[in-house]
Amino acid sequence: MAAFLLLCMQSLADIAREEAERRRQLEQQGIEGKVVEANAVDLARDGNITISKVPSASTQASKRSDSEKDRTSVRGYRAALQRLDRAIRQDESRLEKLRTRLHDERWAPPKVGRVSRRSGTADSQDRLKREIDELQAKLSQMRLERAEVYDKGRKAGFLPGELDGKGIIP
Repeated sequence: MAAFLLLCMQSLADIAREEAERRRQLEQQGIEGKVVEANAVDLARDGNITISKVPSASTQASKRSDSEKDRTSVRGYRAALQRLDRAIRQDESRLEKLRTRLHDERWAPPKVGRVSRRSGTADSQDRLKREIDELQAKLSQMRLERAEVYDKGRKAGFLPGELDGKGIIP
């Protein structure tokens, strides 16, 4: 039985190689192949098999245009808005943590002993202030970008509820 299975698998591999070679020859000759798809719904309903052509450059171009349409669709705008909202929320929570840390360092009791240095604490506070300022600038930039995306969506004809994910999506 095992020898029979081994023989069958070997012959299937040979058949696959021959089929691949045949397809390469057809492709070199410029003949477009056809793919036979047995759709379970079609077979159950009519007992027929549907035949369609192999995707060509024109169908690939139409798929690309579909992705471009998706960028200008309500889903594209909503995805951009959600991505910006998520980044804004993360940066706001990070900003709050930095502010809390700066407050704690500012009002912490002075450290005593040979190891402590006052200048190290001041440097740390200055660094935290710079990080907070940079993060605030980044947040304001992201909020402006979000407003621009939202306005573009409105100008494209989508309702505010659709852009926010609260409306009916076609």
